[in-house]
Amino acid sequence: MSKNNINGSRSLSSASCNSIISDAGDSIDNGIEELSITKNNRPSSTSCRAQKAKRIRFYHNGNKYFTGVVVAVASERYRSFESLTTELTTLLMKNVTLPSGVRSVFSMDGKKVSSLDDLEDGKEYVCGGKGEVFKKIEYSKTDHNKSKRLSSGRLSGPVVAQPRIAPPDCVRPRIVTLIRNGIKPRKVIRLLLNKRNSSSMEQVLSALTEAASLDSGAVRKVFTLTRQPVTSLPQFFASEDVFFVYGNERFAQEDFELEFEESKAIQQYKKIPGLRNGAGPKPKMPKKELNRTYESNENLLVKFSKDNMVLPTVLRQKFNIGDMIGDGNFAVVRLCIDKATNDEFALKIIDKSKCKGKEDMVENEVRILRRLCHPHVMKLFEEEDTKNMLYLVCEYVRGGDLFDAITVAQKFSEDQAALMITHLTSALAYLHNLNIVHRDVKPENLLVDMDGDRVRILKLGDFGLACEVNEPLYTVCGTPTYVAPEILAESGYGLKIDVWAAGVILYILLCGYPPFVSQDNDQEKLFDCILRGQYDFPDEYWQEVSDLAKELIFNMLQLAPEVRFSAEDVLDHPWLQYAAMCS
Repeated sequence: MSKNNINGSRSLSSASCNSIISDAGDSIDNGIEELSITKNNRPSSTSCRAQKAKRIRFYHNGNKYFTGVVVAVASERYRSFESLTTELTTLLMKNVTLPSGVRSVFSMDGKKVSSLDDLEDGKEYVCGGKGEVFKKIEYSKTDHNKSKRLSSGRLSGPVVAQPRIAPPDCVRPRIVTLIRNGIKPRKVIRLLLNKRNSSSMEQVLSALTEAASLDSGAVRKVFTLTRQPVTSLPQFFASEDVFFVYGNERFAQEDFELEFEESKAIQQYKKIPGLRNGAGPKPKMPKKELNRTYESNENLLVKFSKDNMVLPTVLRQKFNIGDMIGDGNFAVVRLCIDKATNDEFALKIIDKSKCKGKEDMVENEVRILRRLCHPHVMKLFEEEDTKNMLYLVCEYVRGGDLFDAITVAQKFSEDQAALMITHLTSALAYLHNLNIVHRDVKPENLLVDMDGDRVRILKLGDFGLACEVNEPLYTVCGTPTYVAPEILAESGYGLKIDVWAAGVILYILLCGYPPFVSQDNDQEKLFDCILRGQYDFPDEYWQEVSDLAKELIFNMLQLAPEVRFSAEDVLDHPWLQYAAMCS
C-alpha cells in the first residue's frame, strides 16, 4: 500500500474532475461496517391531507431553555417511527446539541414511546439521545390558547418551530479554562462555550455546573484569574478566559493563588502555537497520488470506450456521452450532456463484476448520496441499476479539485481561504446535523468552480468512507496528513474528525503546506506529531496572517474532541466575517 495511506484504509486519488464521485473500489475498507440509514419517505401533499395530522410538540431531554418544535405527524408522511426520529434529529440539532441524534422519545411522565400510534394529538413529548434516561424537569410550557390551537389542529404546515431568542452579540464560540474549587492542586477543566450553551447567564452556569461537577452541587459563584466576580454574560467572552468556580461554599483570598501544577496545566491548555524564527526550508505538500490501477484497468477502459459502451435506453435517450474524465479500480467517469438543456453532468459507470463481495459498501455510499441536498455538497441526480452495471448521474464541477488549485496558487489570501472554509464547514454542518461523518475530507475531495484565478464555489465530494454515527467509531481510515488524533489513538471517534481535517486544510490554504509533516517522509513520525498536536506558525510564512485566522486554526486542531470546535462553531467564528469584510 502507498505511503499516503493509513494501513487498513484508503486514500482516493483524484485528477482534476476524477473526484466527482469516489471510485467504488477505492471506497472499500474491509474493516468498515455498513450502517443502516433510514430513508425518509415523503408522499405528495395530497396524500398528506387525506388524514388529519397529529400536532405534537417535542422538547429536548433535560433542556429547560429549549421551547421545542411542533411537528405535524401523519402516517402518510412518516412511514415508520425511525423516519420521524430522523427528521426530529435535523430539526432539534439546529438549536441543541445531540451527539447521537434523536434515538428515544418519552412521554411527559417518562414512558418510552416506540410507535407512531403511541403519539397523541396535542400532547408534548421529550426527545433524547442513545441510552439516555428521561430527565423530569419543568419543560417550557405554551400558553393556554396555543395549547388549544395545537389540539384543534389549527396550526398550518408540517413543521412549526417556535421563535428562538438569538444569543446576545457577545456570544461566540470560545474555549475557557475552569479551576474547580477543592483541595490544591485543584482540577483544571476546559469547556467549549458557544451559542448552544451560552445564550444566558443561567445557561452558562448550568454548563459550568455540568463540567465542574462540584461536591457542593451547582456553580453559584465565578471569579476571574484577577479575582473579579463574574456577574454578567459578556464577562465570559471578554479578554480573560480562566475562571474559578464555586458553589455556595466560602472562598478565601489564598484560593486565587495558583500552585505550580495548576499554573502549568493552565499554560499548557492556553498555549497557542506562535511565530518561530529560522523556519528552514518550506515543507512540501504531500504528493497527489496518481492512478495506481491504470494498467490493470486497460480492459475496463476499452470496455467503456465510446465505441463499445452500451447505455440503458433511458440514459441513451436523454444524454450525449462525452470524454472520460476519471477512472478507478472498477469504474469510469465520463462527461455527459443533457440533450434538452445542454447541461453538463458526470456519469459514473460501476462494473458490478469488479466489486463482488463489496456490494454493501457501494450501496451504502449511494444510499448516503441519495439523502443529500446542499449547495456545497456534490449532488446525485439520477441512477440506473442494471444486472451488470450501476450508472450514477452526478453534478459536474468544471474547475477540478482543490489540490490542483493549491498547486497552482501555492497559497491563498485570507478572504479566499475564508470563503472556502465557509463553504466546506457549511457542508460539514449539514452532514453532521444528519449524523453523517465524511471521514475523508482533503483537498483532492473538494471540487472548486473557478472565476479566473479565484475560487468561486467549493463543493464536498467523495462519500466512499462516509457513514452514519450512532456510537463511537473505531475503524482506522482516512489520509495520513488529515487524520485526526483520536483515529490514530483508536480511542473512538465521531463527527469532529471532519473539523480536524478542515483545520488542516485551512492551515494549508494560508501557507501552502500542512501543519503536521515529517521531513524524511516517516509515517510514524508524522503520526507522532499529530498525536502530540505539534505544529507552529513560522514567521517566514505566517507573519502577514491575522491572529484571528491562527486562533481559528488552533480551535479546529484541538486534540480533545470535546473542546474542538464543531462545524457550526467554525461558521460562528469572527474571522469568517472579518475576512469577508476585507475582501
